[in-house]
Amino acid sequence: MSKDAVNSVQAEMPRVSRLVQNQNDERFINHDYRESPPREVMLWLRRRTRILWSYSMVEKCLPILSWLPRYQYSYTMYDLIAGVTVALTAIPQSIAYGILSNLGPEYGLYSNILGCLAYAVFGSVKDVTIAPTSLTAIMVQNVVKELEYGTALLTFLAAVVTISFGALNLGVLVRFISIPVVMGFTSAACLTIGSAQIRSLLGIKTQGKRSDFVTSWTNVFTHLDEVRMADCILGSCSIIVLCSLRLTKDLGEGRWRTFFKYLGLLRNALILVVGAALAYFLTTDMNSPMFNLTGHVPAGLPAFQVPPVSYTNENGTMYSFVDMIGVMRTSIITIPLVTTLEIVSVGKAFSKGKIIDATQEMIALGVSNLLVSFCSPLPVAGSFTRSALNNSSGVRTTMSCAVTAVMLILSLALLTNAIYYIPKTTLASVVISAMLFMVDYEEIGNIWRTKKLDLIPFLATTLACLFYELDYGILVGIGINCCLLLYLMSTPGLSGEEIQLVGLRILLVKIDQSLAFSSAECLRDWIMKRIGQRDDIDLVVIDGHNVHFADTTVAKNFVNIEEDLRTQHIQLLLWRFQSNVALTLLRMRKELFIPMLRADLQLQDAVARWKHLHPLPSDSIN
Repeated sequence: MSKDAVNSVQAEMPRVSRLVQNQNDERFINHDYRESPPREVMLWLRRRTRILWSYSMVEKCLPILSWLPRYQYSYTMYDLIAGVTVALTAIPQSIAYGILSNLGPEYGLYSNILGCLAYAVFGSVKDVTIAPTSLTAIMVQNVVKELEYGTALLTFLAAVVTISFGALNLGVLVRFISIPVVMGFTSAACLTIGSAQIRSLLGIKTQGKRSDFVTSWTNVFTHLDEVRMADCILGSCSIIVLCSLRLTKDLGEGRWRTFFKYLGLLRNALILVVGAALAYFLTTDMNSPMFNLTGHVPAGLPAFQVPPVSYTNENGTMYSFVDMIGVMRTSIITIPLVTTLEIVSVGKAFSKGKIIDATQEMIALGVSNLLVSFCSPLPVAGSFTRSALNNSSGVRTTMSCAVTAVMLILSLALLTNAIYYIPKTTLASVVISAMLFMVDYEEIGNIWRTKKLDLIPFLATTLACLFYELDYGILVGIGINCCLLLYLMSTPGLSGEEIQLVGLRILLVKIDQSLAFSSAECLRDWIMKRIGQRDDIDLVVIDGHNVHFADTTVAKNFVNIEEDLRTQHIQLLLWRFQSNVALTLLRMRKELFIPMLRADLQLQDAVARWKHLHPLPSDSIN
């Protein structure tokens, strides 16, 4: 390069407005290519510390401080009606899920009471109701078989993990669970939960070693001789009635519509009342009742105790803390993920367009399970069914959760004798009928129509959950999704166009996404392959308009691309790169990349200016 050309380059370097798209970036104007120094990080940490200890943060973490001072008398009736209505559905479902988890029926009620009380204080969505769900019951049932009440430690650890995620603002983790994975998990959970209830529906007393999909059906087919006709008839009729009431809840007009609506909402409670009444009047010999009954439920409030860090079960097997962790395995992580996903999804469903604070919901859920762990091993989550009931009842604040808790306490004090007579087949019918409508069949069809590639994580999650374990199944789905994401990141969309401008034969390379370490070699190999197919290219122009991120590996590969092209007497021009990407390149090798970067609006202007500053050998001869 001639002396005049060198002087031109030096004169051009301060004119940063043509080097990057972000023309007003002060770092370029001041020739400061460094990343943020530690001093700025410390200032950020100090600001965050002041915010964390402010009253506004306390008010955010305790939403009751926001709505309670503004609570209006007119809200009282709405919250009372909503709380009582939810309680009438919560009583049978909590009992059913307590039995489903291999615990006693009372533990479902204990978990519901503490969960509702905690959410009334910490919850930020008025419609959400915290309670045991079919998913939480099915996810702990295998742990309960070994640790029994010691499973309270699992609930405690899951609560700590959830609160930690919320405190660290890690609600973003939920984004890694895609809709196909959620649908696969939900579908498999419904099949597993429904299959586990077939035994009770048929009146079979023998319980399998596990409650997974395969073991449940194996247990049914190997004990068909224990089937009780009375339980079969009552259970089948209960499912038919429950499904009919659900499907007819929108029938009629005016008062009839209101009648069918509330009849549908209270269908679980009605079925249990009818079932318990039939069992009471048809049972003449308590040693040989007509149906398999729920049995004794301890009256009164639960005893509070610290979750055990070591445990000896009824078989005399002793478990140390390490042994208990070995039994729980991945459940310590998957339960927080699944329950967080449930509560955020339920909150979004009833938020009516309002933004849901996922972090606060994680904290509310974590605190709820923390309190639950001191009286029950069964964790809680956001219940879609009861939240829908809460919403339709006109709820105004989370005070309705406190009303529900009071109603559940009264049921433990006054209704334990009635609970004794509830047939297990009726409880099984409540769970099975709920599972029939829990699967979103339309969404599965959308996966097929929209993107068939999503069937891979959907089917993988479903099969892994069905034939292995639910908590591992969702991890399989997340893993496959992450692999697909890495593959897409590693294979950016590249297109090349050969054009001629200002006397130069140019290969224009366009990139449709940001670059990361996994895609760096892909770009380099693609360019060199295209160059190898032609022998008349003077200049390679890489259009970085869509590149918003680049790392060290990418910057190093740009250096290698320049060196590879130079050996073939081809020049490199970087056009329309964002300032943050350009800064990454400049920190790698400033003297190499400053002459390469151009951001003129028109490619012709960028190439013409670059050619003026970089005369080719043929230009020098001329």
